Amino acid sequence: MNILISLFRAKVWIHPLEFLFERVLAYIAALAMFIMMSVTLIDVVGRDLFSAPLPGGFEITELLLASLIFLGLPMVTAEGSHVEVDMMDSTVPAFLKPLQDILICLVNIVALGVMSWMMWKLAIRTYEYEDTTALLEIPYAGLVILMACCCSLSTWALMMMLIFKRGKKLFSRDNRNPETGMVE
Repeated sequence: MNILISLFRAKVWIHPLEFLFERVLAYIAALAMFIMMSVTLIDVVGRDLFSAPLPGGFEITELLLASLIFLGLPMVTAEGSHVEVDMMDSTVPAFLKPLQDILICLVNIVALGVMSWMMWKLAIRTYEYEDTTALLEIPYAGLVILMACCCSLSTWALMMMLIFKRGKKLFSRDNRNPETGMVE
């Protein structure tokens, strides 16, 4: 019975997600950004100094930019940092604000869930068709699988936000060690 009760505690689910989002995804995104910066530097220097741009530099940059955007999606979702438009927010009474947060979270779960499902369908189709880039013939399947995984992680983060935080930020910053940034 204690095992079942412990499964419904937020720490069991949120701490591994926090490590995944704030360490693994952030470091992979930083690496993608560094590679994209290096490719751009080599391409520009090659074009300006030697009149020979990096072959396929545009394709590599394009793939890295797409991966960077989707790697950031779960992190932005967990932080609750998506762009919000609150045109009707002032008309909602204060006692309905918690319900509004839950409804918005449910709508977001459905939207990202559908997007995840569509991305997985696209990933399977891309893998089966063996789609590649035009010049370097880099397979698209790895990128589309990464995109589908990140959409699924975002959906998972939203579900955890709904279950444990009632639509609020998934990771709280108030109980962090200022030196390490990790939750204590």
